[in-house]
Amino acid sequence: MKSVELIIKGRKVKDVGYRPFLLLQALNSGIQKFFAFNSGAKGNEIVIVQMQGEDDIIASYIDFVKSQFPEHAEVEEIVERDFKGQVQDAYKFAQTLQFEQIAKAVPVIISIDKKQDIVIGKQDIMIEKQDVMIGKQDIMIEKQDVMIGKQDKSIGILRDVRDDTCAIKDDISVLRKDTSESISEKYEELRREIAEIKETILELKAKAA
Repeated sequence: MKSVELIIKGRKVKDVGYRPFLLLQALNSGIQKFFAFNSGAKGNEIVIVQMQGEDDIIASYIDFVKSQFPEHAEVEEIVERDFKGQVQDAYKFAQTLQFEQIAKAVPVIISIDKKQDIVIGKQDIMIEKQDVMIGKQDIMIEKQDVMIGKQDKSIGILRDVRDDTCAIKDDISVLRKDTSESISEKYEELRREIAEIKETILELKAKAA
């Protein structure tokens, strides 16, 4: 049996699912004793892994840890050293890790619920505003209907005026025609009278000679 401790260092090795990632591979590899915890500060983060098992299984697992990382992890160094203490049962650690993840998730869920309540409140306000806008739109539509009614009345009046104007134009045309014919007749009558006066003057001149 071999007991080993791995120190995984990097800019981002916490809050990326590193310990569940390592535990799952340990269980799949047949490692019965396993424990992992976080350490270090932001920008210089550390995950410490302690394990115990058959030499060949531990060696294969170490190769995995040094070559495979969680998707969002940023690993800079992995240090391997012997471990002399007792290592927790892997399945007990799995339960502990599960409760730890739930404890982390609860505040997040509560925060999401609060944000959803705020969002729902804002949506209610938006719906109220939309109702007000719809009411205003209904008023505008009613006003538009009134304006359309007035426009229809105006169009009717304009059509009547147009018809009256056309009738007046027709009357003026007839009057103009009648006036023109009357003037022509009077002109012809006057021309004849002048011609008769000229003939009478010529006859008087002839007699006087």
